[in-house]
Amino acid sequence: MKLFHKRYHQPGTRPGELAAPKSDIFSVDLLNYDATSITVNKHISVHDCRPFIDSPSVSWIHVQGDPTHDTLLTLAKGLDIHDLYVEDIVNSGQRPKVEINEEQIFVILSLPVHSDNQIRIEQVSLFLIGNTVVTFCSGGFNPFQKVMVRLQKVAGKLRHRKADYLFYNLIDSVIDFGFPLLEYYSERIESIEDELLQKSDADVLNQIHKLRRELLLLRRRLWPQREVISEILRTDENTQLSSETKLHIRDCHDHVIAIMELLETYHEMTSGLMELYMTSVSLKLNDVMKVLTIIATIFIPPTFIVGVYGMNFDPQVSSLNMPETQWQYGYIAVWCVIVVMICGMLALFRKHKWI
Repeated sequence: MKLFHKRYHQPGTRPGELAAPKSDIFSVDLLNYDATSITVNKHISVHDCRPFIDSPSVSWIHVQGDPTHDTLLTLAKGLDIHDLYVEDIVNSGQRPKVEINEEQIFVILSLPVHSDNQIRIEQVSLFLIGNTVVTFCSGGFNPFQKVMVRLQKVAGKLRHRKADYLFYNLIDSVIDFGFPLLEYYSERIESIEDELLQKSDADVLNQIHKLRRELLLLRRRLWPQREVISEILRTDENTQLSSETKLHIRDCHDHVIAIMELLETYHEMTSGLMELYMTSVSLKLNDVMKVLTIIATIFIPPTFIVGVYGMNFDPQVSSLNMPETQWQYGYIAVWCVIVVMICGMLALFRKHKWI
């Protein structure tokens, strides 16, 4: 599970300067729309975006991939993005946060992506600047495909609202990716629980430990998003968010809380799985000790008898010196006593439900 892939810059370097360059594989898409029309441009340059930014209609610029620092600086200048924000975008793996001023809103969110039975966390950065929304998403997975499809349909609220409503929809899309992830972890917990009831070996213990670690790290990455949404709802510094859009953002806040509560529940369930594993191991050990104790208990009386008659007493010296050793049926009698004692002990154990 790849939860941390953050790149750090050296102390003393200027803001936005990185220690390791990125791959510079990225694409820029633009959607410009109003209630009656929409223009979709795929894989365009930043210079081609500028005329749409200045238009009265809503513009959405989406940058997908991992541009280098220099490339991102060029993009930022064309999109009126401050250099300090560029540093946060390039250094993927940032803690979710929000920066709000009079002109724009900058939000960083963590996007959990499930693919090939692995979980990775991508960084999504969003800007709301007037009638323009700019989004940056690291990696190759675009979480906004469904929003793009919805925009191209005339029906619905999205085409008839301002940029702040699009901004809300994009935030909501990122947050809602947590629900399929929770479904995945729910199935994993059930699978491990079923496997644990059948066997309790080191492989199951490793699965439980790995699951606990993943849930803990995932909680650490997603928990700050609750603070981000709360800060957006509390602020009055920016007037770009209408009261109606803030009402919708409250729904995002509810989703964040629901996701975090389920993560907490699943983490507690893994603690229960660990306890169940330890109990199962303890029960198996008790069963083994029980069997060994019963075997030892059964053979103690015969061992005592054999030990007594194994002593070197001579019956010819005295009639009290083990006269049974001279009896022609002594061997058979000893075996009969041993068998009767064993059967009696087994009956006693079964009566008390010890076996």
